[in-house]
Amino acid sequence: MAKIWSIIATLPFGVLVVTLIAYFRISIDNSLSAIIFNFSYALYAVALLLSWWFNRSRVFFITIVIALSQYALSELAAANVGMPGVPADIYPVICILLPINIFVFSLLKERGIFNAWGLGRFCIIGFQAFYISLATISNDASLLSLFSTEILTDTFAGTAIPQSAIFAYIMAFLLIVRRQLKNRSHLDNALLAVLVASMIALHLKNQPLAIPIFFCAAEIMLIIAVVQDSYSMAYLDELTGLPARRALKEELMKLRGEYTIAMVDIDFFKKFNDTYGHDTGDEVLRLVASVLKKVTGGGKAFRYGGEEFTIVFPHTKIADALPYLEELRIAVEKTPYAYRGSKEKKTKKKPSLKQLFVTISVGVAERSDKNKQTQEVIKAADKALYRAKKKGRNCVSK
Repeated sequence: MAKIWSIIATLPFGVLVVTLIAYFRISIDNSLSAIIFNFSYALYAVALLLSWWFNRSRVFFITIVIALSQYALSELAAANVGMPGVPADIYPVICILLPINIFVFSLLKERGIFNAWGLGRFCIIGFQAFYISLATISNDASLLSLFSTEILTDTFAGTAIPQSAIFAYIMAFLLIVRRQLKNRSHLDNALLAVLVASMIALHLKNQPLAIPIFFCAAEIMLIIAVVQDSYSMAYLDELTGLPARRALKEELMKLRGEYTIAMVDIDFFKKFNDTYGHDTGDEVLRLVASVLKKVTGGGKAFRYGGEEFTIVFPHTKIADALPYLEELRIAVEKTPYAYRGSKEKKTKKKPSLKQLFVTISVGVAERSDKNKQTQEVIKAADKALYRAKKKGRNCVSK
């Protein structure tokens, strides 16, 4: 799973690297410029539709911010208001507000788009657009001068991006990194690459189509994050991170020839829950899942439901799978959970740690002339699990 996550985590930055290579190696003529410019807004529309469809409100509002930023810095906006100097005047404002908006909207919970919560977020964007429009139309330099104030002398002299904007980018990046190290979110991983891509775009603002191209790359990263999140919701168990029942169903449909299926159950889990509480029970489920996902011998673990798990060994006879299941049983038995006491009890004393141990019972069956269908093999494994419990639990039975 760690290898899979590392591969997935590189996708947004892979998009960024490809964009950088393509931008500096491919010559862009006038016809291609028009295509890229129109494609960028079409991509924003697709991202808005997808994020609305999958209820990803954070991606929805970040997309609006990126699209409005591109429009504000374009010649089209300058032509519409009849003021050619507008993009240059509001450039420092966009540089600062863009990373701040990306970070702020990434903090907000997924509470919908076209409701009271969404209205508040539309108002946040609308207020900023009103402020920038007011400053531009009134030609009041004091309204914009705040965004171009230099903090340190001759620092970051190689870029037109204001120092305050660079600090905003650095702070947003570090705060999302901190959150990502704790939660490992597809969206946060994409946002890190989005921050880098948007900063490159703003740095190269005077280069042809730099802003549309790198903003498009940022939007592709957000779309990838929406797809990854949707996949996780459909196929991964939210509590344990293991593939869920739907993933198991699809895995079973792929099985051909010899294979072995094991059903795993945590011993006395209901009693454990009643004694230590459901929060501790959830932690124990995660603990057991973390052990089961390390299964070797070609096996793959799934969350079946409740305190039950399933392990599938494709192209494996039962005799070959048994040693690996025994290794898992011993590993679970020897892995402690550090219990800190009930969260409901509030005491002044620092809670003392108590090591708790759980065990698992395993029932295993293989495809045979008697059990030819996958559901028949699962039923046979269930019967073997029942026998394991009758034997006293904490054992593997076939």
